[in-house]
Amino acid sequence: MNLGNNLRFLRKNHNLTQEELAEALGLSPQTISKWENGITSPDISLLPLLAEYYKISIDELLQYDSASRKAELKALAGKVHALEHSGELEKAYNLLHGEIEKWALSVSMNHLLGSLAYQLAKEKADRNELLHEAIRQADKTILLDQDETGRSIQAKMLKCYCLHELGQQKDAVKLAHTLPSLFSSREVVLCRICDGVEREEAVRQANGYLKELLEELN
Repeated sequence: MNLGNNLRFLRKNHNLTQEELAEALGLSPQTISKWENGITSPDISLLPLLAEYYKISIDELLQYDSASRKAELKALAGKVHALEHSGELEKAYNLLHGEIEKWALSVSMNHLLGSLAYQLAKEKADRNELLHEAIRQADKTILLDQDETGRSIQAKMLKCYCLHELGQQKDAVKLAHTLPSLFSSREVVLCRICDGVEREEAVRQANGYLKELLEELN
C-alpha cells in the first residue's frame, strides 16, 4: 500500500470526507484528493500533523502495510552497516546515498546517512560539504522523529559535532544545552535501581564513558 492509499484508508477508517479532513488541517479538498491519488505528496512538515491527527506514528502513517517495506529497509541497513563495520565507509555512504530518495521519510535511514556523512567527513581534507549534508540529515531526522524515539537526541548530538567542526561554536553550544544532562542517562538510572552484579556492570559502564571523556580532553 503506497502513501496515497494509506491516506485514503486512514481517512475512510475515521469516517471522514475529504472536505472534513481538509477543514481540520486547514487545507483544500483538492490537496487531499491529489495526495490520495498519488499526484502529489504531503510536505514533510505536514507529516507530524497528520500523524498526530490520526494518533499514530509517522512510520505507521508512511507504512501502514509495512511488512515487505520493513524487510527491504532492514536488508539495506544490514548491507550498509556491514560495509561500515568493515571500514568501507565511502562504499557504505555511496550505497545509502544512492537509495535515500526511496527512504526520504525514514527516520532511521536519514539518521544513518547523516552519521555516515559525518564519519566520512573526518577522513577528508575537503569535508565541509559532507558536514553540511550531515546537518541536513540531522535536521530531517529531528523533524520526522518528533522526539518519539532516541533518534532525535542522537541527531542533535550529531549536529552539535558538525557545527563544532565547521567553527560554529556558539550554535553548537546553544544546541547542546537542549540535550538531556548526564544524570538523565541510562547508566545513571541503572546504577540507582539495580543491585548486585547488574549495578556493578552499570557503574563499570558509566566509569568507562567518563574515563574515555577525560582521556579525550587530556
